[in-house]
Amino acid sequence: MNDVLEEILARLDVKDVVRCKSVCKSWYDLISSTYFVKSHLKHSYIKKHEHGYLRVAFRGGFSLVGSCDGLVCISSNDDDQLLLTNPSTREVRKLPMPRIKYRGK
Repeated sequence: MNDVLEEILARLDVKDVVRCKSVCKSWYDLISSTYFVKSHLKHSYIKKHEHGYLRVAFRGGFSLVGSCDGLVCISSNDDDQLLLTNPSTREVRKLPMPRIKYRGK
């Protein structure tokens, strides 16, 4: 039964999956697991190639640092902040500045 539930949840849009986290603790644990995240990302990747790409627009002074697995790292040009964002869920986390300097900064 869990496999069927996992397959169904993996095919939902991110907004629906985030809402499903509040159904019960077992669903929350499943959806939060690394395995499920990778499975959902794989299904999302297939869907994006069928229907196009997700576009992200930055307002203000931000620069794209890089992206991986649906996450986007941006830096603020104004106050040297690094932000990690998931455009699908609109979550944003401030990252500590690296101790080493990277090219361009």
